[in-house]
Amino acid sequence: MASKASNEAVQALRQQQKAEETALLAVLGAVGTVEQARQRRTAELAALDAAVSEAEAGEDVALAVLGALMPADRAGRLAGVTPTRMQQALRRAAADTVTGRLEALTGATVAVRRRGRPPGTGTPRQGRRGVVRVEAVSATDDEHHDQQDGGNSGEGDADDRERPAASDDGAA
Repeated sequence: MASKASNEAVQALRQQQKAEETALLAVLGAVGTVEQARQRRTAELAALDAAVSEAEAGEDVALAVLGALMPADRAGRLAGVTPTRMQQALRRAAADTVTGRLEALTGATVAVRRRGRPPGTGTPRQGRRGVVRVEAVSATDDEHHDQQDGGNSGEGDADDRERPAASDDGAA
């Protein structure tokens, strides 16, 4: 009788071990499947990110070309983008690409201005608190500035020149 009970106990242990081994193999297979899915997701996200970056670069160029052909605020309204997005596109678009597209559209050589107002408008710029500022920025100054900051950093934009200097007495 003791041997019958022992045989049944050994049989139960073997079934338990077989069930554990089967479950362990299933877990290992699932872990491998999850890892493969994560790798595929990473690769597909990288491809999608590249496609989005390429599309955004194309949009930047298109907006910059439109902004070079007409006032940027009007171009932004027509394109349905915010003024901030329009300015961002004007800063980020490669000047050579924009110039090439403008030359193809107009048939003439066009200089692309990257920052500031068009030269010779005759009206002084109004700063905060009614302070009048006259800005003399040439295209060569803009190109020199773009070369220094890489053209994409956003640092040293025209907006930085518009801020009045703070003084101790609070007057600008």
